[in-house]
Amino acid sequence: MRLALRALALVVLGAVVFVFAPTPTDAAPPETYTVQAGDTLYAIALRYHTTVAEIKKLNGLGTSDTILVGQKLLIPTANAAAPLPAATSYVVQPDDTLYRIALRYGTTIRALEQLNDLPNPNLISAGQALAIPTSATVAKPGLILDPPTARQGGTLLIRVARPDLASVAGMFNGEKIAFIRAAGYWYALVGISRCAKIGSAPLSITTTDATGKSSTDAISVSIAATAFPVDAITLPPSKVTILQDQALIQREAAQLAAIVAQATPTRLWSGAFQQPLSGRITENFGTRRSYNGGPVGACGHEGTDFGMAAGSPIYAPARGRVVFAGLTQVRGNMTVLDHGLGVFSAYYHQLEINVQVGQMVEPGTLIGKVGTTGLSTGNHLHWSMWVNGEYVDPMEWTRRIVP
Repeated sequence: MRLALRALALVVLGAVVFVFAPTPTDAAPPETYTVQAGDTLYAIALRYHTTVAEIKKLNGLGTSDTILVGQKLLIPTANAAAPLPAATSYVVQPDDTLYRIALRYGTTIRALEQLNDLPNPNLISAGQALAIPTSATVAKPGLILDPPTARQGGTLLIRVARPDLASVAGMFNGEKIAFIRAAGYWYALVGISRCAKIGSAPLSITTTDATGKSSTDAISVSIAATAFPVDAITLPPSKVTILQDQALIQREAAQLAAIVAQATPTRLWSGAFQQPLSGRITENFGTRRSYNGGPVGACGHEGTDFGMAAGSPIYAPARGRVVFAGLTQVRGNMTVLDHGLGVFSAYYHQLEINVQVGQMVEPGTLIGKVGTTGLSTGNHLHWSMWVNGEYVDPMEWTRRIVP
């Protein structure tokens, strides 16, 4: 999928108007949840669109994963959407295997392991109660879309859980998508543009089994609007003049587009991403703007901005390889990490860079320090993410395990 130069130019606007960003309202108070039989921290976090780490921190659980039936837990709601439906309950039957159960319910062995805290997926017994995740939709037998309705700026996970497949190929909205073999299923990631057209987008999946027989499924994926906020921004003439340097903007846009177009065929990350730092968010992903009384732009902010003091440490949110580390005119000191499978993250306006191109970093590795280099008027970190060339909301990856 292509990166539109016009959309990339808005990165500059996000950097320039940093000091004009509105102060976010106070976070909503946490909810109280009573632990039920069969609950795990992971299942509760999945249901409320948060993370196990956030629940542990809010409740002072330390490193313990132990919770008790009837225990009251505070659930963070600042980033929560409506709770997901409770998981389906299933009682294991004689001759059942986790693989057969996963196929029957259009899910994966890994999802069942995580939701039920199974130490060994080969050890289940007749009469055992299992929770079946309900966060994904079975579009057709063995074809799962997660989430069931894609949203602007979100990441769509497509899974094919059918036995004896030799290969899987696909097309989404006219673009090829690559499928990766996993334990018991195949999957592909699709980044949904933050300015994607609302409605239906065509998806076709072609599977080939071990005998060479092929079949194709054609379905429509529903894309819903995301309620991005809108800002009215007034820029001084000096900033407007800088932003009119289209040659500079396009040169950097092309450089960045070339970097994130080089997908590594191996997944390097594991689990949910961490935030690169803990600080106040001063501009959310996708915020749409009207400049100097003009019309509201169709596409919004490409990343998440954190307002932090100069020199604050920036950490790698997940395992990846450094593919760019240097000074640019618009984005200042910039680091780009390749996490594999077309997933990239970038960090703009740094005071200093602490990694080198080719270096492998782990979650928590110091990669740089907050600054105001490039076209920026205040110390902050701009954090962007791409999935197959499309900007996606990086905060979603901190609240969700993909794949």
